[in-house]
Amino acid sequence: MTALDVSGAAISVIGEHGNQSTVCVSGRLAGRLDALQFELGEGPGLQALTTRSPVLCSDLAHVSDSAWPVFLGAARELGVGAIFSFPMMLGTAVVGVVDLITTTPRPVDAEFISRAQALTRDVALTAVERALSAAQQHSSPESDQSPALRREVHQATGIIISQLALSAPDAFARLQAHAFSTGRSIDDVARDIVTRVLEFDPLTE
Repeated sequence: MTALDVSGAAISVIGEHGNQSTVCVSGRLAGRLDALQFELGEGPGLQALTTRSPVLCSDLAHVSDSAWPVFLGAARELGVGAIFSFPMMLGTAVVGVVDLITTTPRPVDAEFISRAQALTRDVALTAVERALSAAQQHSSPESDQSPALRREVHQATGIIISQLALSAPDAFARLQAHAFSTGRSIDDVARDIVTRVLEFDPLTE
């Protein structure tokens, strides 16, 4: 963090079926941005995963043409100045992403990119091992630095599959849509589904 001169970082592991586990965040702002990408299904981290290349946004205030307009607006409102996303690789496989943020615009050079990519390589194996370990446990502790690994989101998606007879991607999209339309976080909606506070009726959906 200090060596890279950034305000926060988030490390997320992506499973083979698209399940996301956030294994580490540095600060509430980085955690919120990580959650926003997951909730909205768009953002520089997801773009980095798709393209397998870094996504470097040095000044969010001057991004005019973006593939992630909703995320961009939300990030600006939160006071983010810049965000840099690096795909995390193990061999030739993309296993996750490291997002680095600053609260002010931050120009980058070759040295910054090299250091960030080295950090991403260094944490890849540990991040995957931590995600796998947490997935095998019934519960995992939460903190600002290590949020829950969204087990409830995966469980909620499974419940929606059963309730509405949807595919996994469609069930997750339905979960995202409900969270977005009600102005709630996807984690809160998932918790309501798992605890049966909220159910989707196939006759009205």
